[in-house]
Amino acid sequence: MLLAAPFTAAVRAAPAPPPAPDRLLSFLHAGPASGPSHLAQIVDEGGREVLLKGVNVDGLTDYFRTDLRTPYPVDPAAYANGACPRDDPSVEGVVFCSLDLPQMRPLGYSAVRLDLSWSLLEPRAGAIDAGYLDRVAQAVGWLKQQGIYSILDMHQDAWSKYVFTSGGTSCPPPLSSIRGFDGAPQWASTHALPACALFGVREFDAAVQEDFQRLWSDAPAPDGVGLQEHFASAVTALARRFHNEPAVAGYEIINEPSPGYLPVTAMDPAELFPFYGKVVNTVTAAVPRFRQLFFVEPDAARNLTDARTEFTPWSVYSSYPNVVYAPHIYTGVFTIDAELAGAAHTPTFFPPENGYRSAVGDAQALGLPLWVGEYGNPPSQDDTVLRAHYQLQDQHQVGGTLWLWKENANDVNAAQAWGVYQPPFGAGTPVPTRIKYTGRAFPLFTAGHLTGFAYQPDSGAFDLRATSARVAPGDQAHATLLVIPPPSVGEMKAEGAEVEVFDRGGGAREAYVYPEGGDYHVHLGVMAATGGAAATVPVSLPSTAASATAGSGAVAVLAAGWCGAALGRRRRRG
Repeated sequence: MLLAAPFTAAVRAAPAPPPAPDRLLSFLHAGPASGPSHLAQIVDEGGREVLLKGVNVDGLTDYFRTDLRTPYPVDPAAYANGACPRDDPSVEGVVFCSLDLPQMRPLGYSAVRLDLSWSLLEPRAGAIDAGYLDRVAQAVGWLKQQGIYSILDMHQDAWSKYVFTSGGTSCPPPLSSIRGFDGAPQWASTHALPACALFGVREFDAAVQEDFQRLWSDAPAPDGVGLQEHFASAVTALARRFHNEPAVAGYEIINEPSPGYLPVTAMDPAELFPFYGKVVNTVTAAVPRFRQLFFVEPDAARNLTDARTEFTPWSVYSSYPNVVYAPHIYTGVFTIDAELAGAAHTPTFFPPENGYRSAVGDAQALGLPLWVGEYGNPPSQDDTVLRAHYQLQDQHQVGGTLWLWKENANDVNAAQAWGVYQPPFGAGTPVPTRIKYTGRAFPLFTAGHLTGFAYQPDSGAFDLRATSARVAPGDQAHATLLVIPPPSVGEMKAEGAEVEVFDRGGGAREAYVYPEGGDYHVHLGVMAATGGAAATVPVSLPSTAASATAGSGAVAVLAAGWCGAALGRRRRRG
């Protein structure tokens, strides 16, 4: 049966209104492998495959200030009734307020990676800050009202805002003084080595790597309890608060972990993934009937190499199955070729599909779903780099969250801001190319198995193919749900399915697709550039000579023997 919904006319009348956005969200789990890359899938309670697509939000992060004060209020009362505290342009993160949600809704985001700080969650050893948990709950509630899942990310950059070059410390060349960033509390940031960064690279700071090694070695905190036990207890506190909240998709254990003193090739199997297993096992033992997802990423050096890092099944580290592999992919932006290009003013040479190909291999080896926790680039590269990301995500049928929703300035290049919205904030000024590529048609939930999807950002055309058992018309909890942002126009058509179309607000639409049983096909416009949903679009990346951030320092760091060190000099944060 074919039902057409003309987007240039009024929305087709439907027998029942769509559910409230918060009613769309149910608990997620890891499901069986399917799709073109034969990856395990994220699945909801109705058995639908779920693509978590959206952005990172860092307005709850405890970024470094010279006075070491927290940049934004923790008390939820400061944000009540639509209030929004003043933005602090001295920090990268932009305060997150309820006014952000109506801006997100028309873009169709289904997920936000909500970046949190251990320093605010456990400011004193063994003492969880209930006020910060309340603030996190406030943000989760705002997102839930818009039908957006939260991934709670224990974020860090260069270990902590408390690791910085103090007055009176001398850093002789090629070392240089370094400011703090974000992450661990002060009591977990003790170090004997001076905070001096080789070539100014924040991760190539002996104090940073000392603190990471203290975590991997489970060194005792000032109270005598191991740092790993403290960290696992902090994640457990989040899980105790949110384990009954389906709008929390899950918990990312740590952002961009550094290797400490081990070679990067040995770090993941020897230190990092056993640590992940310990945290997962601690939480699942402490929280009865826990069933949410955990997100785990490889060591931060992968961001430079795009190389395979995982060859051992997840089951070696933990029997808990609801885990997602969540690497970051920055091909042509922070990979080695981009660092070298910045020094030599030459083009990048890593193929755009490099990072995705290796991530797929890692996820298959682990036996886990794949989700890209961060990807991004300066807005000047949106038409090449960002376009390629979304094409490759459609090709492999994986979700991810762009870095970043709003940003005052790149933390290593003040001339750049990577946000979907640019400063000054308030009503906000969206970046047209960011809106074009991130506000895209895609299936939030897919009945049965998605076999192909493609979207054309230039025209708004899309093409979806899937196969499913019959879903009765009106059964919205089991239907495929498509979000279609503006400027998609023309006549949407379906074969093998019935469709209901509703106004989403802001010029966006959402379509409930009810398969009749078997293969079904939903499309709008002509996918002339791709030749259909299964086709691959050739993409190329520009030279990054004008935008790479490492320069000659990166070359020297690579020569020094740890390629992961160049991470800190690169871009922004994350």
